[in-house]
Amino acid sequence: MAMSDETAYDQGTEGRSEVRAVDLGRIVAGGAAGVTIAAGPSARADPPCARVEAPEALPPGWAASLDELRREIALLPASDCRPMTLSIEPSGGTVRVVAITGDGRRTERAVPRPDGLVATALGLLLTIPAETPAETPAAPPPSTVPAESPPPRRAVQTRAVAVAPAPLALWAGFAAGLRLTAPTAVTVFDVEARLDVMFDRWLLLSTIRSALVSCLGGQGVDCDVYNDVSLGVGVGRRVRAGTAAVDFAFEPSVVWMHMEYDVPSALEAQSVAGSEVALRVDASARLAVPLAEGWALTLTVDGGLAPTMLGTTRLELPANSTAVATPPPFPAWTGGVRVGASGALL
Repeated sequence: MAMSDETAYDQGTEGRSEVRAVDLGRIVAGGAAGVTIAAGPSARADPPCARVEAPEALPPGWAASLDELRREIALLPASDCRPMTLSIEPSGGTVRVVAITGDGRRTERAVPRPDGLVATALGLLLTIPAETPAETPAAPPPSTVPAESPPPRRAVQTRAVAVAPAPLALWAGFAAGLRLTAPTAVTVFDVEARLDVMFDRWLLLSTIRSALVSCLGGQGVDCDVYNDVSLGVGVGRRVRAGTAAVDFAFEPSVVWMHMEYDVPSALEAQSVAGSEVALRVDASARLAVPLAEGWALTLTVDGGLAPTMLGTTRLELPANSTAVATPPPFPAWTGGVRVGASGALL
């Protein structure tokens, strides 16, 4: 009987030890699983799709479009785009969007109006594809027991953003200033109307220029000695200078020149007049400083040469003229400075 009690005691002690060991194993396994879940990949947040950098001083009207761009980028799934940096840089009355990926690839677009910022930036964001590694086939599971089919994955809806084409801008301007000519030293007050069609950094331009008042030193206060009207078409290139821009252009033009000169003679002054049409080659540099959205103040410096006038083409005196002096030649060289304004039409 005593042997039976001892045996029962041993069996009860052994049973309780096994129960305590099982409970302790469950506690340790539960703690390890909790640590694994807390430190697993699912606890990390996805990196942002893109970072937007912009200066504080943007042209008027661009702040709302910039906020809308940040909201649109936040809605894009990180798996559908590659992390990159979008820099918004002012360029005259417009802005320039520069996209740079982590591996150094770079592209940019000019945006002439605020309502095109979101589409242009998202187009750049989605047109730079990430390099995806080749998929390796997964090894078949060793078990012959068919695994349960995983639940169907929900399709992620993404917005289709059209790639924005290179922006097209149309600007019209008016300017007035002073112009000097040679070899005849005529001081001219002239005006110019100008139309620019811009393709990103390139531009096509056409101008109409006219001399309103011109004075020759030898004529005293007589300021109708010279007049001209020119029509030109050319091509140019825009260079950014901070918030301003400089437009360099080459522009051949056809110019009609008219001169009227009082020639001193032995008896009395004789008036002679004449006109010439010539091809003039002009080059110009124009500084455009933004004033407001779609407006810019301009300062233009230009120069031109009419090669056919280099032969000192002069006014012809009548056959019975008693003039004691020769009329001055038509101007071959010209150069001037004008101040004006330019506004966006498109």
